[in-house]
Amino acid sequence: MKNRKAFRRTAVSALCVAFALSAASCGEGMITTNSEKDMAQVVGTVNIANHEEFQEGGQYAAYASAISSVNSDILKRDLVAYFLNTGYTYVQSYGYTYEQTFNLLMDNLVNRKIIVQYAMAYYFERGADAGDEEYGGVYSVSDYTQYVEEQTAALDDALKVHYENHPELLTLQYFLTEGGRDGTDYDRAVYSLKSMINSTLDSAETDYISDQDDTSSSTGDTRTTPTGVGTEVEDYYPVDAEGNLDYDVYTGHNTLDSCGQYEAQDGSTQSTRRRAYNVFLSNLSANNLLNEGEDTGNLEGIDYYYVELASQLEQALINKYADDLNDEANEELTQEYVEEKYNSLLATQKNSYDSDQDTFETAIGSVSDTSFVLYSPREGFGFVYNIVLPFSATQSQILSTYTNDTGLRQEEIYQKRAALLSNIRATDLRTPWFSADEDSNYAFEATAEDAYYKNSFTQSNEAAGNKTYLFFEDNLKKSSGDNAQYEKLTQYYGRYPYNGTATFDETEEEWNFVPQRLSVDTFLDEMEGYYAYAGLRASGTENAGYMQDIYDEAEDEFDYSKFIYYQGKVTGSDGATLGGTEHKDYFVEGTEAYTAVSVFNELMFAYSSDTGGFNTYMGYTVSPYKTDYVAEFEYAAQAAIREGVGTYVVCPSDYGWHIIYVSFVYDQAGEVYGFDWNERETEGTFSYLFYESLKSDSSSSSSYSSMVQNKILGEYNTSSCVVRYENRYKDLLSMDA
Repeated sequence: MKNRKAFRRTAVSALCVAFALSAASCGEGMITTNSEKDMAQVVGTVNIANHEEFQEGGQYAAYASAISSVNSDILKRDLVAYFLNTGYTYVQSYGYTYEQTFNLLMDNLVNRKIIVQYAMAYYFERGADAGDEEYGGVYSVSDYTQYVEEQTAALDDALKVHYENHPELLTLQYFLTEGGRDGTDYDRAVYSLKSMINSTLDSAETDYISDQDDTSSSTGDTRTTPTGVGTEVEDYYPVDAEGNLDYDVYTGHNTLDSCGQYEAQDGSTQSTRRRAYNVFLSNLSANNLLNEGEDTGNLEGIDYYYVELASQLEQALINKYADDLNDEANEELTQEYVEEKYNSLLATQKNSYDSDQDTFETAIGSVSDTSFVLYSPREGFGFVYNIVLPFSATQSQILSTYTNDTGLRQEEIYQKRAALLSNIRATDLRTPWFSADEDSNYAFEATAEDAYYKNSFTQSNEAAGNKTYLFFEDNLKKSSGDNAQYEKLTQYYGRYPYNGTATFDETEEEWNFVPQRLSVDTFLDEMEGYYAYAGLRASGTENAGYMQDIYDEAEDEFDYSKFIYYQGKVTGSDGATLGGTEHKDYFVEGTEAYTAVSVFNELMFAYSSDTGGFNTYMGYTVSPYKTDYVAEFEYAAQAAIREGVGTYVVCPSDYGWHIIYVSFVYDQAGEVYGFDWNERETEGTFSYLFYESLKSDSSSSSSYSSMVQNKILGEYNTSSCVVRYENRYKDLLSMDA
């Protein structure tokens, strides 16, 4: 069965993080006028089997009985729960009236029922098609009926009550497990709900954890982290050795050990968790979402859990349906079509950029993995990354006195600045990534099993018994395999430890640091050593003419070539220019060009005070013409671009030392990439990125699948299929008064 990488956890009415504390934000017991009996009223029914297409002779007549058997009722409690989860935001933040909000929510609930029921017919129809490679023979009315009967018979008495109240659960389970053949989508939906509940309880529990403090970092500073840090893979769900969902909600009435891979917060106890869970229950009770006599000690003993589970499963089926619609749309992306789109865009850009180079410069300024520049009108443009080893505050102040001294010529100021530059000492700036709070701590102790770079200091530090620290353990160690939990960090090598001594004071509960202090020469040694560790070569030479005869009297201008302190080149292990990596393979993990950028980016996060280049697509754009960059940087970057990818140069400015690395070059006029149909599924290649962008354009939820669903709603949201009992929720509509 297909592993749906595009699975989305979003649920229209799923229990959100804000819910557990909604009573506090919305006012305790927002909906206080409704009794349990009132909340159980049916406020709407949806049954698309009443449509002519499901009647005798209609396309879906064979599925009418199955569709009709599904619980089609919308209860008042569903509407209230939806309001507390989502709707109150419309009132509080967007100025909606209560009447407008409840009408909108009712529309959404009706629409969701329609799409779910239509999706059932869609899968029955595909199941009846023996030629359907994915679903042929998987779904049928008889198989569905048998499945529901067998699953119902297998329920224990306690669960049977809840499933009788929510018969749609087994229906949704059938379609999300492909008739019991593959529970992946179902388990992901359950995990999504339970993880949201745990997050909600986590938020409430922090108020009761006695040793909780407000300090997230012992330094009090912040530093940008690479994109994707701590980001869970969209379709991840934790499983045990047998492949079963290994995760549960921790309420404090159960044990932490019984909750699988849920990780409790630091300081959490059964007592603090139980108090948080009691707040959750109180909010449910205050809004009449708890029934009398329910087993509140067990989350799965209360009916509200099944209300939210049904909501989550409904949205999961809608997402599954949308994904399959998108797959249908993607079948239209033939080789001929894709190549035609590529050639058309190439021709358009050639015509535009040849006639107006400014348009080209603007375009490369916004290039991304979905916005492509296929044509270059000339050579000399490119991208660079920039590491700034900054002046200290004192040095900057001294430099300021020089620049404000009207008695000094600019040449004299530059020479005085050069003296200050020689005394710059860079340090590892990642101390904010350490934290006394384990939940916000990005550092982890490197062990013998971890492969990482060891400079001379690290070796001596470890010999002295001090610990070595790396960063982003989850992203580095839990980002591979079929069910990877975290996103892999892109263009981030990840093996450069904190360059200094880091110790944690258990008494004061804070980190203390003694960083290594690096001159520019020491930094270059460090950088070139790290490249060697990564299997590449990096070497260069100092400029013998650095800061000599910097003013050209004949030309009446400064000679910025004399401001270049050092120039080098990163090459492949065999000395070749980064293995000859082509433009089209720039983002292919494992290529030498990709590794080279990844190493430099990591060092940039470690040392650079210029955070503007962090997490950019390819760095700063560089034009061969006049730019807005400071003159020294502009000249050095342009000179480096001319030398090609992998070139790095060092130059000064009033900010400190710049270490500039060339990541990408438009090295000739004409076509930049070329599209190769055979590489469309090779992740990271240009052809892959271009093909994926077309898939997104043609089949995103905002286009094809949305168009199809809107058509369904227009056809089936009729009086024959939908009945609303507005008088039963009139009190909600009149809350404005």
